[in-house]
Amino acid sequence: MMPENLKRSFKQFHDEIVANGILDPKTTFMIQLGAAMAVGCYPCMEILTGMAEEKGVSQEELGTVHAIVTAVSAGRVFNQYREVCRRMDVRAAAVRV
Repeated sequence: MMPENLKRSFKQFHDEIVANGILDPKTTFMIQLGAAMAVGCYPCMEILTGMAEEKGVSQEELGTVHAIVTAVSAGRVFNQYREVCRRMDVRAAAVRV
């Protein structure tokens, strides 16, 4: 179990980042949810999705955040595999020489 002083430090860090004073609270919230989706944090997604209505986030906005994260994730996978293929082509060319 995490020591209480570290829990407090983490909570303070989290709270200060969320109350950043630069982005409006709704935008910050949607970024939090998108980040939770991107890293696959089920507890975070459940908590944040449950808070969406009180934060003024519509179902359409939730769906848009989900679509953006899905598109970025697909791009990541596409580019990762393209890099693997590029590396294999380089290795194959080195073997042929």
